[in-house]
Amino acid sequence: MKRTYAIKIKSSKLLKTEEQIKEVEDRIKETASECKSVELSDEGKIATVEVEKIEDFVPALNAVVNVFRKIDDKSEVSYKFGLNNN
Repeated sequence: MKRTYAIKIKSSKLLKTEEQIKEVEDRIKETASECKSVELSDEGKIATVEVEKIEDFVPALNAVVNVFRKIDDKSEVSYKFGLNNN
């Protein structure tokens, strides 16, 4: 199962390089072992998380929030129904 989240961060904190994106994806996966995959797009403004069971979304979302709060302490993560194509 996949869910997609919109992430609001300061423009100066956007993930501009592939290395930065990969590093953040890896940190999220390390923080939440429930994540089968994590894909960031649009300079880190969109996060798609895949898990096995619906109850695994709670720790996965916590990991996304915690990692992005370390990048920008005022970042906001929100679930957007329209972003989910799966």
